[in-house]
Amino acid sequence: MKLSVLAGNTIVFVTATLALSMVASAQANGSKQCSTANVSGQWGFTINGSIPSIGPVGAIGMFTQDSSGNITGTETRSLNGDIADETLTGTATVNSDCSGSDSFQVFENGVLVRTSVVSLVYDENQQHARAVFTSVVLPDGTVLPSILTVDGHKLFPQN
Repeated sequence: MKLSVLAGNTIVFVTATLALSMVASAQANGSKQCSTANVSGQWGFTINGSIPSIGPVGAIGMFTQDSSGNITGTETRSLNGDIADETLTGTATVNSDCSGSDSFQVFENGVLVRTSVVSLVYDENQQHARAVFTSVVLPDGTVLPSILTVDGHKLFPQN
């Protein structure tokens, strides 16, 4: 059960981070290209899906991404009904075509519970992001298969 909770927490955190990163990389300043600087800001996100060996996953959270791609944030996630508050740190890579990836570590009470990677796409002039988890790994190296998606929106869009 402990492994299931950790796996769920990891999935939720990764998904949230991915969604927020997507939103951050949306086109800014009228540019036709995305960049890490253009998607920087505060994001809100939801994560939905499942970890097949554990159960359903859902999460909500917020994160801040700086112009260098550094990510810090928080989320509340439910994994098969187990609720946890988590913090995350990571990095975002944003491509000029508005695709990208985020890699982040998720912590519960200061203890690493998982490392996740998401692939994402920024749209709506870099104010929205959509992502899917591509990797969820526990601290002991266990890889958890996941079916998780992220939906993120920039909290304070730039005009």
